[in-house]
Amino acid sequence: MVDVELALTRTLIDVGLAPEWMKAVCDTLTDADSLDLAAIAAEGRGGGNPVIPLVAHLGAAAEAVRPGASDHLHVGATSQDILDTAAMVIAHRVTGEIRTQLSVFGDNLATLADENRQTVMAGRTLGQQASPTSFGLVAAGWLDAVVSTVDALDRVRAGLPVQLGGAVGNLAVLTEIARSRRTDATPVAVVDEVTAGFARRLGLVDPMLSWHTNRVVVTELGSVLAQAVGVAGAFALDITVLSRTEIAEVSERLSAGEGGSSAMPHKRNPVTAVLVAAAARQAPGLLSTLYGSMLAEDQRPSGAWHAEWHPLRELERLAMSAVSGASSLAGRLDIDAERMRANLELTDGLVFSERVTTILAEALGKTAAFDMVARASRESVDTHRPLQVVLSGSLASDGHNDRLREALWAAFDYGGDLGRSDAGIDRVLARHRAHAQAERNTAS
Repeated sequence: MVDVELALTRTLIDVGLAPEWMKAVCDTLTDADSLDLAAIAAEGRGGGNPVIPLVAHLGAAAEAVRPGASDHLHVGATSQDILDTAAMVIAHRVTGEIRTQLSVFGDNLATLADENRQTVMAGRTLGQQASPTSFGLVAAGWLDAVVSTVDALDRVRAGLPVQLGGAVGNLAVLTEIARSRRTDATPVAVVDEVTAGFARRLGLVDPMLSWHTNRVVVTELGSVLAQAVGVAGAFALDITVLSRTEIAEVSERLSAGEGGSSAMPHKRNPVTAVLVAAAARQAPGLLSTLYGSMLAEDQRPSGAWHAEWHPLRELERLAMSAVSGASSLAGRLDIDAERMRANLELTDGLVFSERVTTILAEALGKTAAFDMVARASRESVDTHRPLQVVLSGSLASDGHNDRLREALWAAFDYGGDLGRSDAGIDRVLARHRAHAQAERNTAS
């Protein structure tokens, strides 16, 4: 908030609405820790927000440097202008850090996807083994969500605006000051210079209108923060499932003292994944409060913008911690390809039922093939015989030739065709690399 107040004053100096000597005064006020922050917090209760006492304390500090200096602080602004703009300044910094962490997260997932193209595992739907897939494709799915989040985050971050509207959003006070102090230009043109310069100083966007009651900016910001938390949480939740004792296909590489239990010495809990998933479970409730604050009446509402402060800051905190935690986790995963293969074999070939049905459909028709495989699957479970043995017997008893039975047996290949997995992985990796290159170009 101090940064915002001083940016406004410096902009007023730039456009000739405040004296040059205020530059030196502003230079002495930059350290917010020099103010009595505890007093400001306590006094904020009296006016419903901390800007009112902040302006008083900042003004007193300015007067101590030069009498009359306080006249040039908080000119034309209202409390909500300062708080909203300060929130956007913080959001710009936070989203920049989240963007960096998402890039690292994406790099780690890209490595997993590329290196595990042929690491075959059971694809699971509704908690049950379904058909074979690859761990590389699973990792590419996580990466695709990360890249989409980077796109959304970049768009929102690039549009974060300042707020400067005055009491009812029309900047009437600032316009009157411009009329009296800058006779060489139209008041509206001078005010436009102020809002543009104010935004430029803070690295934000100059909006078309004040957004005291138009809270789309806040909900879009909250939504992309919740999306980042959710993407990190979905990845972490998958890791908690895949690291279960009875599955044990991946594990988090833990340091000494991590993942333990207060009661069970043998435990090695996937603690990072647990904490990231816990963060993700908190985000929806916080986001709902921000959407509730869209119900903002009059030109400045009572309670709506106040209700945003805590959930927005908490979403920022959760997004920072969840994405950085998920990024670290993705770089510390041990993949057990042998266990993945062993788990695939648990069903005695049932995971190939979809592939087998497709092959048989060419000879028998889709409905007949599905019914045959369904009957054979039930018999395989009841008799504990491999599905391919049961199906081969059914085909022989029905008089089908050896060629069809050979094609059937070839379908039960754990290293067989995984469809468009490789092509899908390539597309996601190319998209991620394009983002990384664009980021490098921007940095240079």
